[in-house]
Amino acid sequence: MESNEAKIGDAEMLSRVTSLMRDHLPERVSPSPSEDWNRREGSIGAQGSHADLKELDELSKEVASAEAKGDSAKSGLQVLGVEEQSTVVEPFIIGVTGASASGKTTVCEKIIQGLGDHRCVLVSLDWFCQGIPDNVDSSDYNFDHPDAFDFNYLYQVLKLMQKGQPVDVPTYDFKTHKRSASVLLNAAEVIIVEGILTFYPRFIRKMMHMKIFVDEDADVCLCRRIRRDIEFRGRTISQVLSQYEKFVKPAYDEFIFPTKRHADIIVPRGGGNHVAINLIVQHIALKLQQEGDFRKLYPQLHRLEDNSQIRGLHTIFRNTEVSREDFVFYADRLIRLIVERGLGLLPFNREIVTTPTGEPYFGVAFVQGIIGVSIIRSGEAMETSLRAVCKTARIGKMLIANDGPKLDCSNRRIAYCSLPQEIHRLHVLLLDPVLDTGGTVACAIEELLSRGVPMDNITVLNLISSPDGLSLICGKYPRIKVVTSSVDRRVNKDGYVVPGVGDFANRYFGT
Repeated sequence: MESNEAKIGDAEMLSRVTSLMRDHLPERVSPSPSEDWNRREGSIGAQGSHADLKELDELSKEVASAEAKGDSAKSGLQVLGVEEQSTVVEPFIIGVTGASASGKTTVCEKIIQGLGDHRCVLVSLDWFCQGIPDNVDSSDYNFDHPDAFDFNYLYQVLKLMQKGQPVDVPTYDFKTHKRSASVLLNAAEVIIVEGILTFYPRFIRKMMHMKIFVDEDADVCLCRRIRRDIEFRGRTISQVLSQYEKFVKPAYDEFIFPTKRHADIIVPRGGGNHVAINLIVQHIALKLQQEGDFRKLYPQLHRLEDNSQIRGLHTIFRNTEVSREDFVFYADRLIRLIVERGLGLLPFNREIVTTPTGEPYFGVAFVQGIIGVSIIRSGEAMETSLRAVCKTARIGKMLIANDGPKLDCSNRRIAYCSLPQEIHRLHVLLLDPVLDTGGTVACAIEELLSRGVPMDNITVLNLISSPDGLSLICGKYPRIKVVTSSVDRRVNKDGYVVPGVGDFANRYFGT
C-alpha cells in the first residue's frame, strides 16, 4: 500500500510515533533483559503453547549429543532424517542477528560487497517462517516468537550447503503470509545467516564460525519498522504499533536480547558503522585464506587471484550447456593467464635496453630454454596458448596409460614419450588442464626426474585442481611449482574433480 506516511522523514516520523504511542498504547514496564530469559509466558504469541519450544530444545540437545559421538552414533543431520556425505572444505558460516529493523540486512550487504558477491550467499531466516494458520488473524500472530520459524528446515539447508550442494529454499510473502515457490540457492565460500532469532537454537548457533549482533537504538528500529511495514507489507501505523507493543518488544526482551551474550562481535549503529564492518570483512578474508588456501601448507602453489574476471571465465566454461566454440574460447583465455603466471615464475636476467627517446630502460629478459610438455590428450589444449605468449618455447609430449582403476594412482605408466635429449638443461612447463588424483602428473614428473631434470626446473600448469592432487604433488615434490586458477572440493568415485568441468579433453576437442 502506498501512503504519504511512508515518505516522511525520520525526525517527523519519530515525533508522530511518540505522539501515537502516548495516545493509543497503555503504559507498561518492560521486563529486564537480565531476567532469566528461559522463562516462558503463556501469553507470548497467538501460538499459545510452548510445546514446540520444548521440542526444539530437546532436538538441540539430541543433535549436540549425536554429533559429539562421531561415527559411533547418528550425526545431527541424520537425527533430522538427512543422509550425510563426506566433504573436504566447508564454507565459512556467519550469523547476523539483532532487533527487528536494526540494520542487519544492511550489515550483511556491506559484508558481501567487501568480500565480493561471487564468494557469498545470504540466507534469511524470514524465508523459513511457518506461515499463519488459517483460523488465526495476522494481527494476533506473533512473528517474532521462535515457534514462528522452521529451524529444522534451516538446519537441513545449511547442512547441505556445507557440502557445497545447491539447495531449494522457500520464499515467504508477508502480504499473503504464505510460502510461495522455492528458489534454487547455490553454496558459496561464505554463508551469511541473517534473522532476529538466528542465535536462538543451539544446534544452529554451533554451526556458525562468526556471530554478529547488530545493536541499534530502539526508537530508530521502531521508525524503520514503521516505514518498512507500511511501504512493503501493507500495514497502517496503528497496526504496526499494536503489533510492536503486543509482540515485538516482549519477544526482543525475552528471546533476542539474551542471545547477545553469544555474539563474537557487537556492531553499534548497524550499517553506518563502517569501521566495524571493514574490520569484520578483513577478518573473514584472513580466515578464508588461512582455512581454505593451500598456500599455507604448500608455498610452491600459486593460484590466480580469485576475482570477478576469473570467476566469470569459470562460470562459462564449466557450464554443461555451453557450446563447444565458447568452451574453447573461454578455456583458452584462462589457459593464457595460467601460462603467463607460470612464465613469471621462471628465472630471468637483468637487461638494459634503449627506448626510442634515447633513454635507457632497466628491465629483465627471461632465460632461454623453455619447453612445454603436454600430457596427451587434454594437455595439448594448452599448447596454443603457450606458443602465443612464448614463441621460442619448444613442445614435448607424453602419453600416460592407466592399467587399473582411475582412483588408483599406482597403475600409471609411460606409453609414449617425445622429449629432447637435452631436456635436463631446460625449464619444463608440464601441461595438464585438470589435476584430479595427481597420479598422471606424478608419473610424468617421475619420467622427467629420471631424465635428469632438476625438481626446481619443473612447473605444473593446470586450470582446476583437487585437494587430493595438490596434496600428492606438492607433498611428494616440495620444490616443484604448481600454478592453478581454482582448487575444487574433491574427486568423486568416477575420478572427476567436482564441481569440476567434466571430461576436459572431450569437451575441448569435440569428441
